[in-house]
Amino acid sequence: MTYNLFTTDRLQPPRVSNALASCLHVEPNSVDVADVDADQDNRNWDALALCDYSPVLGDVSLTLDIFVQDAVPQQPTEPEFASRFAVAAQTVVLYPAEEHLPSAYWLVTPAGLVTRARLLASDDERPEYSIDAVEAAVPQLPDIRVMQLPEIVREQHVPTPTTSEFIHATELLRKTQESPTVPVIVDETGSHLYQSRAYLAEWERMVRRMESGWHPTGNYPVELYCEALLARDRIEQLPEELSRPVADLLRKSVGQLDEAFKKCTAPDDTWATGVGVPGSFADLSERGWWWHRKPLTLPWDKN
Repeated sequence: MTYNLFTTDRLQPPRVSNALASCLHVEPNSVDVADVDADQDNRNWDALALCDYSPVLGDVSLTLDIFVQDAVPQQPTEPEFASRFAVAAQTVVLYPAEEHLPSAYWLVTPAGLVTRARLLASDDERPEYSIDAVEAAVPQLPDIRVMQLPEIVREQHVPTPTTSEFIHATELLRKTQESPTVPVIVDETGSHLYQSRAYLAEWERMVRRMESGWHPTGNYPVELYCEALLARDRIEQLPEELSRPVADLLRKSVGQLDEAFKKCTAPDDTWATGVGVPGSFADLSERGWWWHRKPLTLPWDKN
Protein backbone atom coordinates (compact mmCIF):
# COMPACT_ATOMS: atom_id res chain seq x y z
CA MET A 1 0.00 0.00 0.00
CA THR A 2 1.26 3.50 -0.79
CA TYR A 3 0.27 6.87 0.61
CA ASN A 4 1.18 10.34 -0.66
CA LEU A 5 0.82 13.22 1.75
CA PHE A 6 1.76 16.86 2.19
CA THR A 7 2.12 18.40 5.65
CA THR A 8 2.01 22.07 6.51
CA ASP A 9 4.60 21.63 9.29
CA ARG A 10 8.20 20.69 8.66
CA LEU A 11 8.24 17.58 10.81
CA GLN A 12 11.47 16.03 12.04
CA PRO A 13 12.12 12.36 11.12
CA PRO A 14 11.48 10.98 14.64
CA ARG A 15 8.08 12.69 14.71
CA VAL A 16 7.22 11.24 11.31
CA SER A 17 8.43 7.79 12.35
CA ASN A 18 6.40 7.78 15.57
CA ALA A 19 3.30 9.03 13.77
CA LEU A 20 3.58 6.33 11.11
CA ALA A 21 4.05 3.64 13.75
CA SER A 22 0.94 4.88 15.54
CA CYS A 23 -1.14 4.95 12.32
CA LEU A 24 -0.12 1.44 11.29
CA HIS A 25 0.02 -0.12 14.78
CA VAL A 26 3.63 -1.24 14.38
CA GLU A 27 6.77 -0.65 16.44
CA PRO A 28 8.68 2.59 15.70
CA ASN A 29 11.88 0.60 14.98
CA SER A 30 10.06 -1.14 12.08
CA VAL A 31 9.58 2.19 10.29
CA ASP A 32 12.30 3.72 8.10
CA VAL A 33 12.15 7.46 7.37
CA ALA A 34 14.70 9.29 5.23
CA ASP A 35 15.21 12.40 3.15
CA VAL A 36 14.92 11.29 -0.47
CA ASP A 37 17.95 13.42 -1.40
CA ALA A 38 20.18 12.14 1.40
CA ASP A 39 22.49 9.10 1.46
CA GLN A 40 20.37 5.94 1.10
CA ASP A 41 23.04 3.40 2.05
CA ASN A 42 22.06 3.08 5.70
CA ARG A 43 18.35 2.61 5.15
CA ASN A 44 16.44 -0.39 6.46
CA TRP A 45 14.91 -1.63 3.24
CA ASP A 46 13.24 -4.51 5.11
CA ALA A 47 11.26 -2.15 7.34
CA LEU A 48 7.51 -2.68 7.48
CA ALA A 49 7.00 0.92 6.40
CA LEU A 50 9.32 3.03 4.26
CA CYS A 51 8.88 6.79 4.05
CA ASP A 52 10.69 9.15 1.70
CA TYR A 53 10.29 12.80 2.60
CA SER A 54 11.26 16.00 0.81
CA PRO A 55 11.16 19.56 2.10
CA VAL A 56 9.11 21.81 -0.18
CA LEU A 57 8.45 25.53 -0.42
CA GLY A 58 5.27 27.46 0.18
CA ASP A 59 2.12 26.74 2.20
CA VAL A 60 3.14 23.09 2.63
CA SER A 61 6.48 22.09 4.11
CA LEU A 62 6.96 18.38 3.47
CA THR A 63 5.91 15.79 0.96
CA LEU A 64 5.77 12.21 2.24
CA ASP A 65 5.81 9.14 0.00
CA ILE A 66 5.00 6.11 2.15
CA PHE A 67 5.18 2.43 1.22
CA VAL A 68 3.73 -0.18 3.55
CA GLN A 69 4.69 -3.84 3.26
CA ASP A 70 2.00 -6.49 2.80
CA ALA A 71 3.03 -7.97 6.15
CA VAL A 72 1.39 -5.03 7.97
CA PRO A 73 -2.10 -6.32 8.85
CA GLN A 74 -3.79 -2.93 9.28
CA GLN A 75 -3.57 -0.85 6.11
CA PRO A 76 -6.22 1.86 6.15
CA THR A 77 -7.51 3.67 3.09
CA GLU A 78 -5.70 6.88 2.20
CA PRO A 79 -8.44 9.13 3.70
CA GLU A 80 -8.37 7.18 6.97
CA PHE A 81 -4.57 7.10 7.00
CA ALA A 82 -4.37 10.87 6.42
CA SER A 83 -6.79 11.49 9.29
CA ARG A 84 -4.78 9.23 11.61
CA PHE A 85 -1.51 10.86 10.61
CA ALA A 86 -2.90 14.38 11.17
CA VAL A 87 -3.82 13.40 14.73
CA ALA A 88 -0.63 11.45 15.47
CA ALA A 89 1.72 14.12 14.11
CA GLN A 90 -0.49 17.07 15.13
CA THR A 91 -0.24 18.72 11.73
CA VAL A 92 -2.48 19.65 8.82
CA VAL A 93 -2.31 17.00 6.09
CA LEU A 94 -3.23 17.17 2.41
CA TYR A 95 -3.70 14.16 0.15
CA PRO A 96 -4.76 13.82 -3.52
CA ALA A 97 -8.47 13.79 -4.29
CA GLU A 98 -10.10 11.24 -6.58
CA GLU A 99 -10.74 13.73 -9.38
CA HIS A 100 -8.26 13.84 -12.26
CA LEU A 101 -7.13 17.37 -11.44
CA PRO A 102 -3.57 18.18 -10.35
CA SER A 103 -4.89 20.85 -7.97
CA ALA A 104 -7.62 18.73 -6.31
CA TYR A 105 -6.78 17.73 -2.74
CA TRP A 106 -8.44 16.83 0.54
CA LEU A 107 -7.24 18.61 3.67
CA VAL A 108 -7.43 17.13 7.19
CA THR A 109 -6.68 18.84 10.50
CA PRO A 110 -5.68 17.26 13.84
CA ALA A 111 -9.12 18.21 15.20
CA GLY A 112 -10.84 16.13 12.51
CA LEU A 113 -11.93 18.82 10.05
CA VAL A 114 -12.02 17.44 6.50
CA THR A 115 -12.45 19.78 3.55
CA ARG A 116 -11.58 20.20 -0.10
CA ALA A 117 -8.50 22.25 -1.01
CA ARG A 118 -6.98 23.69 -4.17
CA LEU A 119 -3.20 23.15 -4.10
CA LEU A 120 -1.21 24.89 -6.82
CA ALA A 121 2.44 24.42 -7.78
CA SER A 122 4.56 27.04 -9.51
CA ASP A 123 6.49 26.29 -12.71
CA ASP A 124 9.86 26.89 -11.07
CA GLU A 125 12.57 24.25 -11.16
CA ARG A 126 11.88 23.80 -7.47
CA PRO A 127 8.11 24.37 -7.27
CA GLU A 128 6.54 26.56 -4.65
CA TYR A 129 3.20 25.28 -3.42
CA SER A 130 0.25 27.45 -2.46
CA ILE A 131 -3.03 26.43 -0.88
CA ASP A 132 -5.11 28.72 -3.04
CA ALA A 133 -8.52 28.02 -1.47
CA VAL A 134 -10.43 25.68 0.82
CA GLU A 135 -14.13 24.92 1.10
CA ALA A 136 -14.23 25.32 4.91
CA ALA A 137 -12.27 27.61 7.20
CA VAL A 138 -9.11 25.97 8.58
CA PRO A 139 -8.02 27.45 11.94
CA GLN A 140 -4.36 26.69 11.25
CA LEU A 141 -4.56 28.55 7.91
CA PRO A 142 -6.50 31.75 8.69
CA ASP A 143 -5.28 33.63 5.62
CA ILE A 144 -6.47 31.05 3.06
CA ARG A 145 -9.65 32.11 1.29
CA VAL A 146 -12.78 30.04 1.79
CA MET A 147 -14.88 29.37 -1.31
CA GLN A 148 -16.65 26.68 -3.27
CA LEU A 149 -14.35 25.01 -5.79
CA PRO A 150 -16.20 24.83 -9.12
CA GLU A 151 -13.63 22.57 -10.76
CA ILE A 152 -14.44 19.87 -8.20
CA VAL A 153 -18.17 20.12 -8.89
CA ARG A 154 -17.54 19.82 -12.64
CA GLU A 155 -15.62 16.58 -12.15
CA GLN A 156 -18.21 14.87 -9.96
CA HIS A 157 -20.40 12.31 -11.73
CA VAL A 158 -24.13 13.03 -11.90
CA PRO A 159 -26.49 10.53 -13.60
CA THR A 160 -28.36 12.04 -16.57
CA PRO A 161 -31.12 9.54 -17.48
CA THR A 162 -33.12 12.03 -19.58
CA THR A 163 -30.08 12.82 -21.71
CA SER A 164 -29.36 9.09 -22.06
CA GLU A 165 -32.91 8.52 -23.32
CA PHE A 166 -32.50 11.37 -25.81
CA ILE A 167 -29.23 9.88 -27.08
CA HIS A 168 -30.80 6.45 -27.46
CA ALA A 169 -33.83 7.84 -29.32
CA THR A 170 -31.71 9.87 -31.74
CA GLU A 171 -29.50 6.85 -32.41
CA LEU A 172 -32.58 4.87 -33.39
CA LEU A 173 -33.63 7.69 -35.72
CA ARG A 174 -30.26 7.73 -37.40
CA LYS A 175 -30.26 3.95 -37.90
CA THR A 176 -33.76 3.87 -39.38
CA GLN A 177 -33.25 6.64 -41.93
CA GLU A 178 -34.17 5.13 -45.30
CA SER A 179 -35.89 7.84 -47.31
CA PRO A 180 -33.56 9.87 -49.58
CA THR A 181 -35.87 12.88 -49.12
CA VAL A 182 -35.23 13.01 -45.36
CA PRO A 183 -32.14 15.06 -44.37
CA VAL A 184 -29.37 12.92 -42.91
CA ILE A 185 -28.92 13.41 -39.17
CA VAL A 186 -25.28 14.40 -38.81
CA ASP A 187 -23.64 13.27 -35.59
CA GLU A 188 -20.08 14.52 -35.29
CA THR A 189 -18.16 16.90 -33.05
CA GLY A 190 -19.60 20.38 -33.38
CA SER A 191 -22.80 19.27 -35.14
CA HIS A 192 -26.17 20.50 -33.92
CA LEU A 193 -27.00 17.03 -32.61
CA TYR A 194 -23.68 16.94 -30.73
CA GLN A 195 -24.45 20.36 -29.22
CA SER A 196 -27.94 19.20 -28.26
CA ARG A 197 -26.51 16.34 -26.23
CA ALA A 198 -23.89 18.52 -24.55
CA TYR A 199 -26.24 21.34 -23.55
CA LEU A 200 -29.00 18.95 -22.48
CA ALA A 201 -26.54 17.05 -20.27
CA GLU A 202 -25.27 20.28 -18.69
CA TRP A 203 -28.82 21.42 -17.95
CA GLU A 204 -29.74 18.02 -16.54
CA ARG A 205 -26.69 17.75 -14.28
CA MET A 206 -27.62 21.00 -12.57
CA VAL A 207 -31.33 20.09 -12.31
CA ARG A 208 -30.52 16.66 -10.83
CA ARG A 209 -28.22 18.25 -8.25
CA MET A 210 -30.98 20.69 -7.35
CA GLU A 211 -33.49 17.83 -6.96
CA SER A 212 -31.08 16.04 -4.62
CA GLY A 213 -30.66 19.07 -2.36
CA TRP A 214 -27.31 19.86 -4.00
CA HIS A 215 -25.77 16.50 -3.06
CA PRO A 216 -23.16 15.70 -1.84
CA THR A 217 -22.10 18.92 -0.04
CA GLY A 218 -25.19 21.13 -0.20
CA ASN A 219 -23.07 23.67 -2.07
CA TYR A 220 -23.09 24.68 -5.72
CA PRO A 221 -21.12 27.63 -7.16
CA VAL A 222 -23.26 30.39 -8.66
CA GLU A 223 -21.00 30.50 -11.71
CA LEU A 224 -21.89 26.88 -12.55
CA TYR A 225 -25.56 27.62 -11.98
CA CYS A 226 -25.32 30.44 -14.53
CA GLU A 227 -23.46 28.17 -16.95
CA ALA A 228 -26.39 25.75 -16.76
CA LEU A 229 -28.84 28.57 -17.46
CA LEU A 230 -26.74 29.55 -20.48
CA ALA A 231 -26.90 25.93 -21.68
CA ARG A 232 -30.67 26.17 -21.38
CA ASP A 233 -30.52 29.35 -23.51
CA ARG A 234 -28.69 27.45 -26.24
CA ILE A 235 -31.14 24.54 -26.11
CA GLU A 236 -33.92 27.01 -26.84
CA GLN A 237 -32.20 28.05 -30.07
CA LEU A 238 -31.28 24.58 -31.33
CA PRO A 239 -34.63 23.20 -32.63
CA GLU A 240 -34.46 25.61 -35.56
CA GLU A 241 -31.21 23.94 -36.64
CA LEU A 242 -32.37 20.35 -36.18
CA SER A 243 -34.50 18.04 -38.28
CA ARG A 244 -38.13 17.89 -37.15
CA PRO A 245 -37.93 14.44 -35.46
CA VAL A 246 -34.78 15.36 -33.49
CA ALA A 247 -36.19 18.75 -32.55
CA ASP A 248 -39.33 17.07 -31.20
CA LEU A 249 -37.24 14.68 -29.12
CA LEU A 250 -35.18 17.57 -27.76
CA ARG A 251 -38.28 19.56 -26.81
CA LYS A 252 -39.71 16.52 -25.01
CA SER A 253 -36.50 15.91 -23.07
CA VAL A 254 -35.92 19.50 -22.05
CA GLY A 255 -39.60 19.81 -21.13
CA GLN A 256 -39.22 17.02 -18.57
CA LEU A 257 -36.21 18.76 -17.04
CA ASP A 258 -37.95 22.14 -17.06
CA GLU A 259 -40.81 20.71 -14.99
CA ALA A 260 -38.33 19.37 -12.44
CA PHE A 261 -36.57 22.77 -12.42
CA LYS A 262 -39.84 24.60 -11.75
CA LYS A 263 -40.64 22.37 -8.77
CA CYS A 264 -37.31 23.27 -7.15
CA THR A 265 -37.45 27.02 -7.82
CA ALA A 266 -39.60 30.07 -7.18
CA PRO A 267 -40.20 33.23 -9.25
CA ASP A 268 -37.57 35.91 -8.60
CA ASP A 269 -36.31 38.71 -10.84
CA THR A 270 -33.56 40.02 -8.55
CA TRP A 271 -31.58 36.99 -7.43
CA ALA A 272 -28.78 37.55 -9.98
CA THR A 273 -28.07 41.07 -8.71
CA GLY A 274 -28.29 39.87 -5.12
CA VAL A 275 -25.52 37.29 -5.49
CA GLY A 276 -23.26 39.49 -7.58
CA VAL A 277 -23.65 37.82 -10.97
CA PRO A 278 -21.40 39.96 -13.20
CA GLY A 279 -22.23 42.15 -16.16
CA SER A 280 -25.17 41.52 -18.44
CA PHE A 281 -26.06 38.25 -16.68
CA ALA A 282 -27.56 40.28 -13.85
CA ASP A 283 -30.02 41.95 -16.24
CA LEU A 284 -32.80 39.40 -16.53
CA SER A 285 -35.28 41.54 -18.47
CA GLU A 286 -34.73 39.90 -21.87
CA ARG A 287 -33.72 36.45 -20.73
CA GLY A 288 -35.67 33.18 -20.77
CA TRP A 289 -38.13 32.33 -18.03
CA TRP A 290 -35.55 30.05 -16.35
CA TRP A 291 -33.50 33.15 -15.48
CA HIS A 292 -36.51 34.56 -13.64
CA ARG A 293 -36.58 31.82 -11.00
CA LYS A 294 -34.20 31.03 -8.15
CA PRO A 295 -33.61 27.79 -6.19
CA LEU A 296 -35.79 27.24 -3.13
CA THR A 297 -32.56 26.46 -1.30
CA LEU A 298 -29.70 28.72 -2.32
CA PRO A 299 -26.59 26.53 -2.53
CA TRP A 300 -24.14 29.43 -2.72
CA ASP A 301 -25.15 30.69 0.74
CA LYS A 302 -23.53 27.80 2.59
CA ASN A 303 -20.23 29.46 3.51
